[in-house]
Formats: sequence, C-alpha cells, structure tokens
Amino acid sequence: MIRLLPLLLPLLAACSGEPDIRDYYYPVRELTDGLVYEYRNTGNVNQDSSEFWYYLGVDRDTALYLSATRYDRGVTPAQVSTERVRNEGAYLQSLTLYPLLPDGERIRTDVEILYDRTFPFFPGDGLATGFRIRFPAPGTPGADNYVSLNRYYRGDTTLTVLGEEYEAVVFDLQGEVSQRDVRLGDISPTFTGYEIYARGVGLVEHYRDLGPGGEVGGKLIRRIGMEEYAAQIR
Repeated sequence: MIRLLPLLLPLLAACSGEPDIRDYYYPVRELTDGLVYEYRNTGNVNQDSSEFWYYLGVDRDTALYLSATRYDRGVTPAQVSTERVRNEGAYLQSLTLYPLLPDGERIRTDVEILYDRTFPFFPGDGLATGFRIRFPAPGTPGADNYVSLNRYYRGDTTLTVLGEEYEAVVFDLQGEVSQRDVRLGDISPTFTGYEIYARGVGLVEHYRDLGPGGEVGGKLIRRIGMEEYAAQIR
C-alpha cells in the first residue's frame, strides 16, 4: 500500500475537491525543443531591461524533468537548475550558480539543496511549499549563503499575457536571504512578494520586495526559440 500511495494522490485529491493546478506550471512535455522566455524588468535592482530564461523539458521513460537556464549579457549562463516533475509537484534536483565577481569574472558555485519542493500541484491545504539552499559566499572564505522561499497559494485569477487572456493562479511569497560568517556573524534579511502562473504557460509575472535592498520583478513579454534568441544577440 505504501508504494501505491504516490499513484493514488491525484485521485484522492480529486475526490476531496482539492484544486489541481499542474496545468499552470510550465508545460514541460511541450518544451522538448526548448523556449526562451523574456521577462521585462519591473524592479529597480537589476538594471537590464529584460531577463531571459531558457526552459527545456526532458521526458524520460521513468521521469519528467524541467531544465531552466538564466542568461546574462547574451548567452552567458548565470544560473542552471533541474527540477523533477512528480505526481504531486515539482522538486529541485540540482542548482548551479555563476555569480559575477568584482573583477568581472564568473565562478561556478554548486548549491546544496536542503529542502527541495518548489511547486505544489495540490495546494488546497493552505500550507507553504518552498525550498531552502546553501552555498559558499563568493569571495568570502568561511561564509555561507542561505536562501529560503515559501509559496502560499492565494487563489485563481485571469490576466492578459502576450495579447491573450489566460486563467492563472497566484502565490504569495515569503523568503529569507541570509549569510553566516564565522568571523562577522549572521545577517538574515527577509523579503515578500507574489508570483502569477498562467495555464499552459508557466510563470508570467513575479515581484519581490527586498525592503532596503530594493525591488525585483518581471512580466513575460515574449517566448521564442533558442535559434531566434541566439541570432538576435550575435
């Protein structure tokens, strides 16, 4: 019976009336050729006009995966992650960062995943879903950075994206970006915000209030193939 439980979760959820929002996450099975999502910058931290993410779905015999790469200044990877898509949600499997150092170079930083559930497909219980990661602070020996993010399902809505009206779901965010330094002590600034996911598209709008650190946000304005994206930045 224990081994059958994951297979029964969608049926149990449907019987209990709990919302199933898997169709609002990225359409992984339709992204086998990959698409670049362009988000117009609406915050004041990142000075670039847009942010680009390349999403690729990998459908294997035994599992379904979503690869996400954020590009900076053309085709330079700034972040690469892989999520495994299961019956009950998406789970972070790997994450690599390439932070920009003061000298202009990037250093590969592998992330330790402390808690891995990134997106729930059945959020009706009102509980938070999120992740927590740890990685060494670039250029600061003996210091570790921690990032936590919790998503709280608010409900459904409709909005216009890419010239069309979509059904969507909204999540409220609560998170923390902290640094633990054996010499200087700990700092743990927090942030709040929201995310909106459209049916059949994925994330279409996001916002984070970092307090004194400023605001981070973006709205989806375009989806294009990798070839088209590469051609426009040559």
